[in-house]
Amino acid sequence: MADTIMQILMWAIPSGGIGAAIAWIANKSVRQAKTAKEIHDTYKAMYSDVSDALMKVNHENEKLNGKVDDLTKENEKTRRSLNRLCRAIEAIQLCPHRSSCPVRSELSLTEDDDKRREGAKRTVSGQHRNRDQMDGSGKDTDVEGGDGDADGKPP
Repeated sequence: MADTIMQILMWAIPSGGIGAAIAWIANKSVRQAKTAKEIHDTYKAMYSDVSDALMKVNHENEKLNGKVDDLTKENEKTRRSLNRLCRAIEAIQLCPHRSSCPVRSELSLTEDDDKRREGAKRTVSGQHRNRDQMDGSGKDTDVEGGDGDADGKPP
């Protein structure tokens, strides 16, 4: 009976079957280890890429925060200047000379009125010149000498 069982086992499991089974089990462990290493390397590369991207975004964010701070400071200065201007405009109402005040008439102009006024200045007199404009000699170009005034300067 032992011979019969041995014959059946030899017929069912060929001569290299046990070695193949052991090799398959060993290879299964090696394949699992390789797969785990590939997955780990993939996650490591992804983490590195995400980390680099986050560092770049963080650097850009710091730059933008600096610009926002600068703009906030400028906005505060503008707001303070506007508040001073509003207080000055309100103070015009208390001025005893407000009816003849040139500032009051300037403040009542709209943008269209201002543009028309600028256009009228240029068409009437050509180019607008400042009174303190100088020629190459260092003398004022707008000052002309009168009778008996040789150097062209006021007395």
